[in-house]
Amino acid sequence: MTTSSEPRSLSGSHSLPGLLIARPLAAGSPLGDYVLGAPLWPLRIADAYRADGPRGPATLYVVHPAVAQDAELRAALIAGTRAAAALPEHKHIVRTLAAGLTGDVLWIATEEVDGSLVRDMLLKKRQAAQGGLGARATANLIAGVASALADLPMVHGALGSESITVNRSGRVRIVDLALASGTVAAIARGVVPPHGSCAPEVAAGAEPTGASDVYGVGALVYEALVGKPLERGGPRPSEVVPGASSQIDEVVARACHRDPDKRFGRPDVLGEVVAEALGKGGGMQTQAVPLLDAAPTLDQQVSLASELASPPAPGASGSGNPVIDRALQSALADSTEKWLITKGKLDYGPFSLADVVAQIDKGDVVAGNVIVDKDTGARSDLGSHPLLGPMVDAARQRIDDSRRAQAEVKEQGREKKRGVVLYGTIGLGVLAAAAGVYAVIHLVSGDAASKNSGGIASLDNASLHVTVSEPKAPPKRPHTGGPGHHGGGTGTTGGGAQNTGENLALDMSDDGDDASETLPMGEVYQTYSGAGGRLGSCLAGNGGGSANISIIIDGPTGHVTWVKVNGQQSGGLYTCVSGVMRGLKFRSIHGPRTRAEFDIGV
Repeated sequence: MTTSSEPRSLSGSHSLPGLLIARPLAAGSPLGDYVLGAPLWPLRIADAYRADGPRGPATLYVVHPAVAQDAELRAALIAGTRAAAALPEHKHIVRTLAAGLTGDVLWIATEEVDGSLVRDMLLKKRQAAQGGLGARATANLIAGVASALADLPMVHGALGSESITVNRSGRVRIVDLALASGTVAAIARGVVPPHGSCAPEVAAGAEPTGASDVYGVGALVYEALVGKPLERGGPRPSEVVPGASSQIDEVVARACHRDPDKRFGRPDVLGEVVAEALGKGGGMQTQAVPLLDAAPTLDQQVSLASELASPPAPGASGSGNPVIDRALQSALADSTEKWLITKGKLDYGPFSLADVVAQIDKGDVVAGNVIVDKDTGARSDLGSHPLLGPMVDAARQRIDDSRRAQAEVKEQGREKKRGVVLYGTIGLGVLAAAAGVYAVIHLVSGDAASKNSGGIASLDNASLHVTVSEPKAPPKRPHTGGPGHHGGGTGTTGGGAQNTGENLALDMSDDGDDASETLPMGEVYQTYSGAGGRLGSCLAGNGGGSANISIIIDGPTGHVTWVKVNGQQSGGLYTCVSGVMRGLKFRSIHGPRTRAEFDIGV
C-alpha cells in the first residue's frame, strides 16, 4: 500500500508519498486575524504553522493551492470545517477556531497543538531501527483515538498516523478533523493517493462510514506496533512485538477486513478489544512463553476420551469439535488441583482443570496466560494449548460479541435520550415562537406607526421594555480568492501573503448568496423577535442599552452558525447573545445560508 520514506520539510527538501508540495509562507505573514510563525509539519493537503491569533497562540493550516482552487474540494473543506467548529470540547480532539480566505490563500485555525505527530514519532523509531511504539504505548494511543471517534456525531474518514499527536504527558489528540472531509474528497478525485490506513471503499471513491474509521483505527494499531504502514503481506504484529500473541493479529485482521460488514461494529468496541489484547492477551509479557514437551497433547487427551461415550459435563463450554469435547470431558473428570495460571510474572492457583475452564468461560484467563502443571513443570500458552485453545477462542468471541451488544444497547439508550431532549427542545421552541408571534402582533397593533416591536422580560422582579428592530440584509461582500478570482491584487509573493482578503469566520460567506435561496426577512424577524425578552436580559445583564446583531443562518439546518455583536465576537454580551441566537430554529431551505442584521434596545 503505502511505503515509508522521510517526510519533507515545509521548504520542500524531502517528500512523503501522498503529500502535495506547496511553497512555504514567510513567518510574519498576516492571514485574517492571525500572524504566521514557524512551520510545524506538512500534511496531505495542508501545511501546519504556529500562529498568533486574537486569543493567543494557535495552529494554522494553510491549504495547498491545488486543493484550495478546486471548487469541489474547497466546498468539502468548508463543510468539514463548519462541522468541526460546531463540536463541543473534547479532551482528545483539537478545537477548530476559525477559517478564512485571504487573497487566494485558504486557511483554517485551530487551538495550539502541543505534541508530536505519531507519524513523525514512528519515523524516528524506524530511522533508529527501533520498530514501533510498543504494546503499552499503542494501547494508550488507541484508547484515546477510539474515545474521540466514539463521541463524534460525524465520521473522520481519513484517519492516519498524521492525524494524531501525543504530548510529553501522554495526552492523545486528533488534530486534523477540519481537514478530514477535504482529504477524503482529494483522495476520491485523485489529487492525493490513498494512504495505508485508508479503507478500501474510501480509496475507491465511496462515502466514508463508521466502518471506514474502524479500518483506520485497525491500521493505526498495526503501524504503531510494527513501525510502518499497513500493507498486505507485511509482518504480523506478533512476529515483531516481543511476547505478543496471535490474538492481536486476529484483531487487526478483522478490523481491516476488506468487507466493511465483517469489521468491528464501532471504533470504541475495537478500542476495548485492543486494550484487552495488548493488556492481557500477549502484549505486556516480558518474554515469549516456551511450550515444553511435557505439556499434554491432543493425542493423549483423545486417547483418554476414547473410553468415554457420555456428553460433555454440564456447564462446560463445547469447542464445536466432538473429539475435543470428549477429550475435555475426560480431563474434567480429574479434580486434582495441580494447575497454576501465570499472568505476567505472578502465578495463581493451584486449580483443578474444571476451575481453569470456568475462568476461561468468564474471560479471567485468556490467550497469552500460561497454564503450568505444578507436578511436572510443563508450561503451555492457553491460546495455543491443543485442548484449551479452542475454548479460549470461543470464549473470546462470545465476550467480544457480548461487549459489542452492550455497546450498541448503550448507544441506543443515548440516542433515545437525545431524541427526548430534541423533541422537548422543539416543543419549547414552538411554544416560544407562538408566544413571540402573539407579542409581536399585539404590540404592532398597538403602535401601527412604529416598525419596532417591544418585548417584556422579567429581571430581578422588575419589568424590562425591549425593542427589537426588523431585520435588514447586510451589504453585499466582494468575491475574493476563489478559482479565477484574486481580490485587489492580493496573492502570495515570495512566500508571503498580503492581508487584503477578509476573515470568513467559518461561514465562507464570500461565496455569495445572490443565486441561492434565502429566508425572507419577515420570516427571520418573526422567529428571532420571540427571543426579544432574553436578548434584552443579555443587554441589561452586561450593562448595555443597545446593540447591533449580525447573524448567519445555515440553510439546510436552520440553525445560526455565526454571530457578531457590535462587530465583535468576544465578551460577556457576545457570549450571552450568541447563546440565545444559536438556540433558535429557523426554517430549513435549499440555499447555503441567510444573512441578516438587526438592532435591540432597552
